[in-house]
Amino acid sequence: MSEYTAARNRTRAKIERAFWDLYLEKKFRRVTVQEIVQRAGIHRSTFYIYFQAVEDIFSAIKERQLSLLQEVLATEGEGNDRFIGLLNALREVYEENRIFLKPLVIDYHSSSFSRAYRQMLKDALKRDGRFPDYPEGSPEYIILDSVMSGYIEMLLQLLDSGTVSMEEAFYFAYHTMEKGTKPALQKQFGIS
Repeated sequence: MSEYTAARNRTRAKIERAFWDLYLEKKFRRVTVQEIVQRAGIHRSTFYIYFQAVEDIFSAIKERQLSLLQEVLATEGEGNDRFIGLLNALREVYEENRIFLKPLVIDYHSSSFSRAYRQMLKDALKRDGRFPDYPEGSPEYIILDSVMSGYIEMLLQLLDSGTVSMEEAFYFAYHTMEKGTKPALQKQFGIS
């Protein structure tokens, strides 16, 4: 990466961080360009090199967080190795982006961003658990989606709390899924 590109990335990050700090301080009330440039210590014209409007910053932050999640979910491998690699990558992304992800995903879990983030995680879990792709709205889809939602909530809370290692969280989820959830879904609902 050239020094010019690195400097541009630092300036963009400074603008985003200034916006986000103000956004959280003001409890999600409107943040102005003037407040952002003052906080970031940049000229107003510099702001407009990177963003056309304040709302563009919020969109850029959310898009980047979804892109980072997509990269993590593209982790290669199979079985335990894939899951451990996936969980470690999720932990790393969460720790590096906690300032954005805690409010966007954990604290305001009913937002459209949070629902999209959770859905991407659920889809990956269903795929990795080798569950069939049931038609949306079917009883099997609703049951499986509900179960996966519970696992995702557990994963997100463990990521946020940091109380157990990701390996411990994985083994708990994996053994619960393999020894309890999958047989119960098969026996009760014919879902395997």
